[in-house]
Amino acid sequence: MPHRRNNEEAKKLIDRYLEGRCTAEEKLLVEEWFQQETALKGTATAAETTSFNKATKKRMWEALSHHTATKHRFNYRNLALAASIILVIGIALYFYSTLIVNRNSAIVDQKILPGYNQATLILADGTKVELDSAKRGIQIRDEDISYNDGTKIGAKTIVYRDSSIVNSTLLTLSTPKGGQYQIILEDGTKVWLNAASTLKYPSHFSGNTREVYLEGEAYFEVTNNPSIDAMQANRKSYLANRKSTSPFIVKSQNQLIRVLGTEFNLTAYSDDEAVRTTLVHGAVRVQGGEGSPLTLVEPGAQAVLTGNQLSKHQVDASSMTGWMRGTFQFTNSPLSELLRQFSRWYNVDFVYSGKDLPPVRLNGDIHRNVTADKALEILRFYNLSYHTERQANGQLRVVVTKDPS
Repeated sequence: MPHRRNNEEAKKLIDRYLEGRCTAEEKLLVEEWFQQETALKGTATAAETTSFNKATKKRMWEALSHHTATKHRFNYRNLALAASIILVIGIALYFYSTLIVNRNSAIVDQKILPGYNQATLILADGTKVELDSAKRGIQIRDEDISYNDGTKIGAKTIVYRDSSIVNSTLLTLSTPKGGQYQIILEDGTKVWLNAASTLKYPSHFSGNTREVYLEGEAYFEVTNNPSIDAMQANRKSYLANRKSTSPFIVKSQNQLIRVLGTEFNLTAYSDDEAVRTTLVHGAVRVQGGEGSPLTLVEPGAQAVLTGNQLSKHQVDASSMTGWMRGTFQFTNSPLSELLRQFSRWYNVDFVYSGKDLPPVRLNGDIHRNVTADKALEILRFYNLSYHTERQANGQLRVVVTKDPS
C-alpha cells in the first residue's frame, strides 16, 4: 500500500495536470500513465482497481482522452464534485503504486529514478522487517523499536544485560542501492545511513565501550553520555548507571574509530580503494589495522586508510556530507567518484566506455532528488556524454563516453 506522503505527492501532480499547471515533463509522465492504463482497460484485477470504480475510471479516460486529442486545457471543475474526491485519491494511489514506487527495476519509461527512504531491519533472532519508506528513520528505546515520529513498528529487540551476550546478538540495519535511512541508538547517538550501507549494533550497550560496525557510508552524531531527558524518556534504570566516559567505537574494514562525543562522516565501502573518516565537530582517534597507533583527527580533517597506510589531510567537510543535505557535491573529484556515487544512489550501473578514465576533475553540486538524466547534465561541461543500453540480463546501464575532440 502506498504511503501517505507518496499519495500526497502523486495527488499534487495529478492536480497540476488537471489544472494545466504541470511542466512538460510532468505532463508527459501523466499522459504516458494514462496510455498504459487505457491499454489495460478491461484486464485489470480487482486488486489493481482498488479506489477506482467504473464511473470514475470512465470519466477519467474520457477527460484525458479529450485533453490528449485536442491539447486544450482540461477544466478539472467539469467533473462532478462528489466523483472528483474519489477520482483524485484513487488516481494518486494507483499512479504512485504503478509508476513511482515500482522500484524493482528502478526504471519508469526509461527514466532512472533517484533513491528514497528504504531499509531492512534484521533482529537478533533473524526476523527481517521491511521499514516504512514514508518514514525517515527508527529509534531504539528499551525493548521497543519505533519510527522517529513515535509510530510503533511492532518488532521488539531482545535485550541482554550480560556484555558477553550483547556482543554476540547484534541487530542489523541495511539500506539497498537507492536507499537511505536514519537510526537513533539506545544511548541517543544518531546515525544516518547512505545507500548500500549496513550498520550492526546491539540493542543495549553494555560494558566499558559502545561498539558498532559499519560497511558503506554513514554520518554519526555521537552522544558523550545520555542526557537527563534521555534517561527520563527511557523506562529502564540501566541508562542512569552508564559511565559518561564510555567511549563510542566504530569498526569498519581494517579500521577502528574511537570517540567520546563528536560528529563525523565515515565512508567504508568494500569496493572503494580507501576508507575515509571526515570530522565535522569534536575529535576522534583513528586506528588503521590491529596494533597500529591511534591518529588524532581534528575538525576539517580527513583520515584516509589505504591498505594499512593511514594518512591525514585537510578537506572541506561540508562537501563530504552533502549527501545528508540531499546533494551530490563534487570538489575536484575524479570521474570514478561520480560513477560510484550515481551507481549506488540510482541502483543502476554507471560505467565508462573506454579503457582508461579521462583525467577530468569535476566540480559542482547536483540535487539527489532528480532523475539520472538531469544529474548527468554535468557531463557536458567536461566534453563527456552518455547513453543507456540494456544488458543481456535485462538490466539497464548508463555508459559514459568521451566526446570527439
